[in-house]
Amino acid sequence: MGFPKDFLWGVATSAAQIEGAAFDDGKGASIWDVFASKPGKTFNGETPSRACNSYYMFDEDLKNLKELGVNSYRFSISWPRVLPKGTGKLNEKGMDYYKRVINGLLENDIIPNVTLYHWDLPQALEDKGGFANRDVIEWFGEYAHKMFVAFGDVVPMWSTVNEPIAVYVGYAHGGFAPGYTDEKKGNQARHNILVAHGNAVRAFRAENLKNGRIGIVIDMWKRHALTDSEEDKALERDEDERNWKFYFDPVLKGSYSDYILTKLEEEGTLMDIKPGDLEMANEPIDYFGLNVYNRVVVSKDQKAIMDFSQGGNFLNNRTEYYPKAVYDALHILKDKYNLRIPVYITENGTYSVGEEKVNEKTGMIEDDDRIRYVSGFFSWLEKAIDEGFDVRGYYLWTLMDNFEWSAGSNYRFGIIHTDFDTCERTWKKSAYWFRDYINSKR
Repeated sequence: MGFPKDFLWGVATSAAQIEGAAFDDGKGASIWDVFASKPGKTFNGETPSRACNSYYMFDEDLKNLKELGVNSYRFSISWPRVLPKGTGKLNEKGMDYYKRVINGLLENDIIPNVTLYHWDLPQALEDKGGFANRDVIEWFGEYAHKMFVAFGDVVPMWSTVNEPIAVYVGYAHGGFAPGYTDEKKGNQARHNILVAHGNAVRAFRAENLKNGRIGIVIDMWKRHALTDSEEDKALERDEDERNWKFYFDPVLKGSYSDYILTKLEEEGTLMDIKPGDLEMANEPIDYFGLNVYNRVVVSKDQKAIMDFSQGGNFLNNRTEYYPKAVYDALHILKDKYNLRIPVYITENGTYSVGEEKVNEKTGMIEDDDRIRYVSGFFSWLEKAIDEGFDVRGYYLWTLMDNFEWSAGSNYRFGIIHTDFDTCERTWKKSAYWFRDYINSKR
């Protein structure tokens, strides 16, 4: 059987990571513009102010998308570009940019898959408490409504939120914007974003967009106990509960687990859950967007973890090569959640640390690890589809090297190389491979 004929083959990006033009044409500051400007927050102090300059170079990016042969492109709208204050009056120049992007894709038979929130909250709303403020549920609903009214007749696929765990990292651990280290605030923020997701779904339904579908994108990093010891098994469960299950459970089951509620209550970090919150978070969606990169092996014995990471099957960046992660994740969706809606693999890819190897004779960037990684995932994904899993698309992360959040330009996920001095784009070996792979499956 293999991949179906109408399978969506795409690449994914996000606004803050590629657009640049951080303060041009009326765009407001995002939390990442502010966070990255603070000393020590990002690699070499880099900011998203220019990134890949896609705001001014989208024509070239569109040309690359067309030449790659993808039939879908997943990108995000920058909330502060279209609503500089987060609410209120739309910024028409920002809206014009997205009209041009969407129309360019449609003219080239590339399906736009639009994410409403990919981590770049308007700083104007952060100044009012951001995701830790319950008002964000209404702020996000207003923003979503405006986007559905503007683009709902031409955009067939929408995602409300990308990886809501990033909000927790930003409010509880400080590694992402806005940079707080408050566990209770982090739990409240990640609860609020799930409710905000549901509010956006309701706004979508209210527009009666018959040709559109809406979902959410959540990442799964399944924990695997290194040993069968009780301690390691307990750690596996605890980390699963605090990570991916925190998001999957409310969205797909309409509840948090008794385990996580009890643990957070004991720790004094339980979020305030209002009546109706979980019903809203559980608003029915049309598809599930799954970001899956790898598994996480855990053990109470840190020396054993170190020994494990020094051996086994690892890529050059020292991440484990475990392509079965996608198959495992799909099984969890089916077996644990009885999922009956289509799944799209909305992100999958790997990175190099710093610049990649260049063939001295040909000048080609030879990112063979990336080809090996993605090829392995395709094998397991094809196996899952052959077994009857309803997977309808795959989006490779990412089109080009970009501003990789706190890692800046140091982590390069692109199949196209970006020169961050000139913003010149150059195809890597993996881009040619991906193009040819897509063609072979049609």
